[in-house]
Amino acid sequence: MKNILILFSILLLSGLVITANAQSTPDHVVINEIDINPPGDDAKSITEWVELYNPTSSKVDIGGWQIASTTILKKTMTLPAGTFIESGKFLTFSYQKLWFADTSESVELKDKSGMVVDKTPLLSDMKNDFSSWQRTSDGYDLDSTSDWKFVISTAGSSNGKLIVADDKEGDLVSVSSNKSSYLFGETATIQGNVSKQIFIVKPYFHADEILVKISGPNYDKTISLYPDLNLNYKTTLNLQQVLGINTGIYSVSVSYGGATSQTSFSVGDEIIAEDIKEDSTLSIATDKSQYLPGDTLSMTGFTTTIIPFEGLKFTIKNPTGKIIFTGSLYPTNGKFSTNVFLTTVNPAYGKYQIIGEYFDKSTLTSFEVIKDIKEEKAISLWTDKEAYGLGETVTITGRLNNVWVGFMDLEIIQTKNAALATSALGGGNSGFKISDSIKISGDGSFTYSFKIPANDIRLGDYKISVSKDIGSASKTIHAVTNTSEYVASTDPLSLSTDKVIYDLGDVMTVNGFITNPATSSSFQTASVNISISHEDGSPLEITGVNKVGGAQTRENNGLIVAYELTAIPDPSGKFSAQTSILPGAFTEGSYKIKAEYRGLTKTITVGIIDPLKLSDGALLTLDKQVYGLGETVLLTGLLPPTGDNSVSISLTKPDGSTINSGATVDNQRFSWSWIAPISEKPLAIKLDDRSISKTNYGIYKIHVSASSHGKDVFFKVSSDPENDSLSLIPLYVSTDKSLYKAGEKLKVIGNIIKREQGSEGLVIPERITILVFDGKFPFKQIHQASVYPDQGGNFQSLFELPITVFSEGEYKVKALYSNKQSESTFTIANDFSFGSDEKLSLLLATDKSEYYPGDLVTISGKPNKLIYLEQFDVSVIQKIDGEITCGSFYCGKHLGPVTTIRPSSSGSFSHQIQISDSPSSLGSYEITVDAGFETKSLMFDVVEKPIILESEKSPLTIIEKVNRILENKTSITTNEKTIDDNQVLPRVLSGSLLTAKADQSDVNLRISSESGVCIIGPEENCLVQDSTKKPGQIYESISVDGVNLKVRYSGPDVYLEKFDILPESSADYLPNVTWNVDVIKDDQASRFYYKINYKILE
Repeated sequence: MKNILILFSILLLSGLVITANAQSTPDHVVINEIDINPPGDDAKSITEWVELYNPTSSKVDIGGWQIASTTILKKTMTLPAGTFIESGKFLTFSYQKLWFADTSESVELKDKSGMVVDKTPLLSDMKNDFSSWQRTSDGYDLDSTSDWKFVISTAGSSNGKLIVADDKEGDLVSVSSNKSSYLFGETATIQGNVSKQIFIVKPYFHADEILVKISGPNYDKTISLYPDLNLNYKTTLNLQQVLGINTGIYSVSVSYGGATSQTSFSVGDEIIAEDIKEDSTLSIATDKSQYLPGDTLSMTGFTTTIIPFEGLKFTIKNPTGKIIFTGSLYPTNGKFSTNVFLTTVNPAYGKYQIIGEYFDKSTLTSFEVIKDIKEEKAISLWTDKEAYGLGETVTITGRLNNVWVGFMDLEIIQTKNAALATSALGGGNSGFKISDSIKISGDGSFTYSFKIPANDIRLGDYKISVSKDIGSASKTIHAVTNTSEYVASTDPLSLSTDKVIYDLGDVMTVNGFITNPATSSSFQTASVNISISHEDGSPLEITGVNKVGGAQTRENNGLIVAYELTAIPDPSGKFSAQTSILPGAFTEGSYKIKAEYRGLTKTITVGIIDPLKLSDGALLTLDKQVYGLGETVLLTGLLPPTGDNSVSISLTKPDGSTINSGATVDNQRFSWSWIAPISEKPLAIKLDDRSISKTNYGIYKIHVSASSHGKDVFFKVSSDPENDSLSLIPLYVSTDKSLYKAGEKLKVIGNIIKREQGSEGLVIPERITILVFDGKFPFKQIHQASVYPDQGGNFQSLFELPITVFSEGEYKVKALYSNKQSESTFTIANDFSFGSDEKLSLLLATDKSEYYPGDLVTISGKPNKLIYLEQFDVSVIQKIDGEITCGSFYCGKHLGPVTTIRPSSSGSFSHQIQISDSPSSLGSYEITVDAGFETKSLMFDVVEKPIILESEKSPLTIIEKVNRILENKTSITTNEKTIDDNQVLPRVLSGSLLTAKADQSDVNLRISSESGVCIIGPEENCLVQDSTKKPGQIYESISVDGVNLKVRYSGPDVYLEKFDILPESSADYLPNVTWNVDVIKDDQASRFYYKINYKILE
């Protein structure tokens, strides 16, 4: 007999690294960028454009190819013959006026034969500005809407290059939160690390940023970070309701260098305890991933289960496989720890392994020993970050590379330019300076820290200098308001503005940085010349006063001069300048800003628009969509330049009553406010079904009218404004769940936007007609009802689902209201057979076939057809030795009296029998059930409970786990593995889907085999659609692709949906196949967990 041993539990990280590969870069020309709504009037000029990109390694002839809009306008451009696109190059094309629609447009690229080579998803652009839809990096194509981003256009140039990351040495990026569940008011800490720093080469050299995207209920935020010197990163999120945080599950997705990692956490008024049982785990880790010879390694281990008198045995192997250290550690509160010195005598460089074994668990980790490579300069100087917030601590580290001294002189000075008077330009006297000495350690390293004062005057740059006779080194750091938005520049001269698009009348702030500013012993400082020109390069000119010519004013013999600014850089190289965007000097359009400094130049482009030009009528904005009782509704508006000096405002309440008021217009702008009722109206209850219950909850309409036009905007007053939302669908109908059992009650729910009370007198409220149909042709109507909506527009109704009427299948519910209609579907499960020639019989089952003394036996049964039954008589006989029969039944000893059981409304019953906990209970038993139309018996055995010796314990199990999967699709492979020359065989596949309780009816699982057979799911063709837990049954036996399996399933529409799949025979294993798991949902938050239980043969 083969002995089977348990291996350690392997926890697979949920944040899997996605490495850029050939699949993300297509082998054909692609649509790389498109602007379907550029600035200006598309009907008057040809401004829309498409950019193509050739990601292949050779030149491509695209003559005769076509670029076509496919939705509304359907215009096709054919490229001229002889058009070629070089490898890695871009070509931009424009065609006609109104080439593309501004909403729901999809663009196709076809080759000469008319075959579609590439196609965009449905795109919309209502901004009419310089933003465009572009691939996240050049040619990046996974046939997903996430391939595209909507940002400032880069027409004719790169969108950025995809970084190919080699993850052979481990994951590229990881992420975790310090807790899995938070209360409102707490602060979530999101942190992780990367395996190495990534730099982007094109279109310009710069460090790649870590993008942290946090998504939750009505919440979306993206944070940009950079790894520190230890390749770690960290950010925080303040979980305040006033900041937009709502109750629910929040997903965190981190991307860096083409790889992604994910985690999630929950927020609410109480901590959510996840009912997911975790197996015992063992892990070990080191304090760093890389060490130098002579360093001390700190090793820490953790276990969730402490075994008395058992120690952790660990072994450290060098890159050649040689054991360099062994030991045993005993846990304290589940923690092991020790230190190991890494020798400097003939060190082996490379990857080391630490193998830990604790009772029946094993684990593995690794670290590297690297060569000490010193920089080719006297002093190296680093800080833990490039940018800091006010109140943060700056950690300075460094080392002497050639000559050792005992102390170094340190100077830290805030480098504000005292010549600049305004703080907006970074001017004013700083007054911040630190002079100190640093003690040098024996290995030449040093460290120092200081805290940036928490005062706005301390925003700016700080120059850190260390010096001695052996040399000097300096570094500049930055104190900024928001560290997540700081982007470091490696250009010798960088230039930026505080905004990309300005309104006429705004103030433009131009900022820049010189990497190596010139130093001078005199008081003269080289200045930065900043000039502004039109998009075509012609200088922007203004009229100045000609003192030489005797002009007294600009209007009288004024001098035409270029629009130029001068900025004085501070010692760190930072400079700023401001100018007002006045209508007399600027018009709508694009402008170039150029900075020049000692032979260096840098040019950027900004756009200027006139916000008072409105082509679609008035612009109305509410501060929120849903309000609570007593809250203030604030409306702001912007009118076209029609000369109106006032507007009329009419507020229509849910009960049809109106409030009329107005507002004064100033420079085309106005504002208006109204306080929602502070309490709910008492319900007016009447006996007739036409009574109208007045309420302050519901949808309100604001109508704003001027002399030439009018416009509407809607809002809602709700009892739960934090979790409610505004829906303007005129009619919506659904059911409270998607699956019913025959015999239950169907609950239909929905809402409407009610007809508005006009001037024609009393409007009698219309009723909603609800119809229930068979889902199969000829769609026979089964139920009909008419109901009145409440004042908020909500309605509901209940319908019986008789077993004899509703057979198994799909049904439709339809709502009709005011010439509008809406449909929804639901499914009925019915275990009874009707209209068949099958003989009436009694179905019986027990929950097990074999029991131990003291167990509880559950027997259940029902007729195979729906009939009227008075009672079931149940008796139990313990069989006597010798198996003597009395007629068709066994003779024996009755266990208690005959029990009479009344059937349920569906004709079924369930009964439990307690087995005595004594040796005399061993033997065979017969259960007899008399249903009147048939008497039937069922056998079960009571056997001695086995005594399991230590050497005979069940084979130990390896468990592979994957936690917190947020994607909709997951592929799981159960195959044979080899670990340490042992064959590992898969035995059980288990999974759990966790979702918010409010979404449990809308989020479900579907598990399919490799051949496409639906094993578990809500569809009719799935082998298991409902819970397998029934009286006398836990698993359901199925056959998939010739393999007999047992399936255990919790059923759909539950908070925690679980399943287990295993072979029917305990001696078999799962086949070597891939199982496909789909999470059926829209945009609801969910987390999927799965694990595979393996057994290995020794």
